[in-house]
Amino acid sequence: MSLAETEYAVATTGNQRRTRARRLYTGEPHALALDEVRRHRDVLPAASTDGQRDLEVRVLAALAGEFGVHSPQDQGGPFGLVWVGPREDSLIVAAAAAQRERVVRCLLRAAAADSHGASGCEQHKTTGQWIALAGPAGGTLLLPRDHGPALLSARADLSGRPANDPAQEVFWVRTPGGRERASTVLRRIRLFADHDTVDFRTALPEDAELAGPHPELLTRPRRPRVIAVVNSKGGHGCSSLAAGLAQALSGQGHRVLYLLTARGGPGGPGLQGHQWPEADPGLAAVSQEPDRHVLPVPGLGHAFVRCSTLGADGPDEARQLALLLRHPALDRAFSHVVIDASPTGLPRAAASTADLTLVPWRHMPRPPGRDVTEVHLTPQGEVWAWLEGAYRDFENSGPAELEDYAAYEERLDQFVRDHGAQAADDELEDGLVRRLFLHDTDEAGRQRWGTQWDQARDGWIAHLRRKQAAGWDEAAGARVTRTLSDQEWETALRSRVAEASDEVLWDLPIATGRRRPWLVPTTRMPADVLGALRRASAARGLRLSSTVLPDLGNAVGPASRARWEGAARQLADEAHMQLPQ
Repeated sequence: MSLAETEYAVATTGNQRRTRARRLYTGEPHALALDEVRRHRDVLPAASTDGQRDLEVRVLAALAGEFGVHSPQDQGGPFGLVWVGPREDSLIVAAAAAQRERVVRCLLRAAAADSHGASGCEQHKTTGQWIALAGPAGGTLLLPRDHGPALLSARADLSGRPANDPAQEVFWVRTPGGRERASTVLRRIRLFADHDTVDFRTALPEDAELAGPHPELLTRPRRPRVIAVVNSKGGHGCSSLAAGLAQALSGQGHRVLYLLTARGGPGGPGLQGHQWPEADPGLAAVSQEPDRHVLPVPGLGHAFVRCSTLGADGPDEARQLALLLRHPALDRAFSHVVIDASPTGLPRAAASTADLTLVPWRHMPRPPGRDVTEVHLTPQGEVWAWLEGAYRDFENSGPAELEDYAAYEERLDQFVRDHGAQAADDELEDGLVRRLFLHDTDEAGRQRWGTQWDQARDGWIAHLRRKQAAGWDEAAGARVTRTLSDQEWETALRSRVAEASDEVLWDLPIATGRRRPWLVPTTRMPADVLGALRRASAARGLRLSSTVLPDLGNAVGPASRARWEGAARQLADEAHMQLPQ
């Protein structure tokens, strides 16, 4: 036998062995299992995105709530499932004929969008032999075409019913690691086909049981570890951190791919002068043929690819990004991938597919002072405070179109003709508008404040003039200084941390457990202040890195750059410890 024939026989034997192993865990038909084994290196791939995993968690929760304690032999399989087909970006679900409508009803409940409609799981398309159901937050379920009648019947049955979240009906959702384990259980559901009874409402199987008969074949082939540097708002140093991290990992001997998901070159030290290509390939093109688009960075020991994006950042982009990160070409060439996902790139998709998410945090809050000044309003001051709030609402409901604005200006002119000008009041920048506002509000104010209204109304604009001149109007109330208690100070600090962190985490998928993002401070401050911020952040469920990056600002001299690169290397060590081994 020639060498080529020997290699083919070994490969064929290996594929057959892995196919048989896959079928023991999934019950999948032989042809489908063999095709998946040939296409992917994983015998049982895990869900590649948070959206896919969370959809599978809800599916298992719905099935556990529907079937309760049951015998797989009586139901045609565990939870009525004959077989499942796990893929990285989807899951095929095939139910026994007698339980088909019941199972499909659980699938629709799993993706319920609200408390009024039947389901948020929409039929995405019907192609070939599959009916694709797309979840509202990402993730895809595939049904064989012969499940179509059951799908129509289940959808009609659920129409108009209030939808309950099935994930709230099982205990393991609230346990550490429960959600991650649930997706694994559903993808290996045929392991439980021979059990006398199955009940997953209170607990899920342990790792030893999930390993099954061939744990040696389930070891995931080594793939690049993915670090995403994301932010919801520009100006926090996202590109600088990503480029510096890629350079630091490269300096430690790792083979690094720097993936930029937005137009424009990064500003990190060491990459500022690099000549980027003029034409940026789209993410879909790169995910299919990364070996054509990945280019080396001369002298830095790592490579880069820059993907232009069209503004979309949803489940489809997360799926394309996940497929790119698991492409065999990347498996062979790189040990780490650093994604620069600034707000104009793909922050949501990157955060949902990465092993570790870092969020640079430049505008960190300062702890509040211990002494605060409070205002104890007089009855007249309370009326003025109410007027201020009502006036803000009045301004926000102002004219939006040009024709409306012209009519509004004509009304102001008519008001002056009817009531005359008042030089003292109209010296205020918007004094005339405030006089019109008072005229319109007069009846409502009189009904609310009674006898206090006339005096407060007549003195309001004069009060604003004194306030504008940086003088305090004693008629509004007394200013009292007091010292905050420890509990009040902690509450005020947590409020500042919550407001500042929401600025950088807004609209990002905040996962739990190991996949929670790490905030990277980029502002130097005293150790006691930083310690207080860490405690307040931990109380909010946030995690801060131990490394604090110096803010380069406009100082890019040798000393500043050396400090920044040293901090980037320290952060690279810290990040590497958090990655899955």
